[in-house]
Amino acid sequence: MLFTPYIFSADGEPLPVLIDSATASDLKVTSENPVWQTDWTSDYLSAPGIEKYAMKTLSRELVALAAYQIAGKKAYVYILYIESAPHSNPTIKYKRKYTGIGAALIAFGIKFSIDNGCRGDVVFDAKTDELAAHYVRDFGAKPIPSAFSGGPKRFMLADEDAWALFSKYLSEEE
Repeated sequence: MLFTPYIFSADGEPLPVLIDSATASDLKVTSENPVWQTDWTSDYLSAPGIEKYAMKTLSRELVALAAYQIAGKKAYVYILYIESAPHSNPTIKYKRKYTGIGAALIAFGIKFSIDNGCRGDVVFDAKTDELAAHYVRDFGAKPIPSAFSGGPKRFMLADEDAWALFSKYLSEEE
């Protein structure tokens, strides 16, 4: 089965996107104007075992980047980081060009988990209390212990909750 990911335009229309391995030029643009919140060429995001993907519109406009890591001897995929381009980043822009980006990239993380023998299980951290509430309310994410004491709030999507998000943001092609 093939699946097509999609996000939403500013007027709420579904917009198919492409998600593929990030190129060096995709990562380099994060340090150019307009500057992203994170430099995706950093040592942290360049560590071995971290797979980076770029989300682009069909016209090849870079919409977001995501970093995934297979963890726990293929027990789950850890979604290390997701960041929208400045034009759609809710912490930078009040009126975003595209929405649904984070959800689509978590859904892609579920697909990445399935493709890598991790049963579709994903784990991710919430940067803010608002995001934590959003993950629980809108995705059915379950809180799990943080990797270290005092660390960020950590969540897991698995089973029916993972399938619900997967099937909402990745439409099946015939």
